Amino acid sequence: MAASSKLVGRQNLAVTLLTAYLSVLARQPLVTKACTTATLNFLQEEIAQRSSGMRADESRDEARAKAAGRSIPKSIIERIVNKRVLQFALYGLCISGPLNHFLYELLNKVFAGRAKTKLNTFLAIVAQNIVISPILNSVFLAANAVIAGERSLSQVIQVVRTRLLGMMKVSWIVFPCVQLFAAKALPPLVWVPFFNLIAFTFGTYFNTQGKIRALQAKRAQEKDE
Repeated sequence: MAASSKLVGRQNLAVTLLTAYLSVLARQPLVTKACTTATLNFLQEEIAQRSSGMRADESRDEARAKAAGRSIPKSIIERIVNKRVLQFALYGLCISGPLNHFLYELLNKVFAGRAKTKLNTFLAIVAQNIVISPILNSVFLAANAVIAGERSLSQVIQVVRTRLLGMMKVSWIVFPCVQLFAAKALPPLVWVPFFNLIAFTFGTYFNTQGKIRALQAKRAQEKDE
């Protein structure tokens, strides 16, 4: 009985939080989406760094530098939160969240007033996957490269060219199914948190894989030296 009461209490809390979020989203869509993206990006980068082994690798580098009598200077902010985690959160707040909002607002305007037929649903999904998704994924990869330390435009472009197709293949397989499921089974009010959850999951996966490849390249270079 106690376990059942706890479950009901948790469900009520989840419903209350979701209702409050949707209410804020309806009143301030741009600000809410930007803040949501910043929060999810913060968590995504934190998880990717830890699960890929990058955070442990940085700790080893700092320990070696300290043992060699060299210190790696850190600002007060960097002592509290990882620099790249903060940068990724700011990217979500200032770039990714607003860009996502405006692109989908533009798409909604294109399809506004059209009957909700199977053809129009199909065309909207095609537009999302052929136009919007490549733009968002390209910006994500470019920002990820810059945050990782790339400063040359040619190197950033190379990262996008190398990894974009792999991301798009997964997007083209998974997201049409996700979008069809949302269109058929979910009310439009919960589409934003649902898509955020899916994007967060796949973004974390690709971010982690990119960091694993970067660590492998770093270790290969260290062996050659």
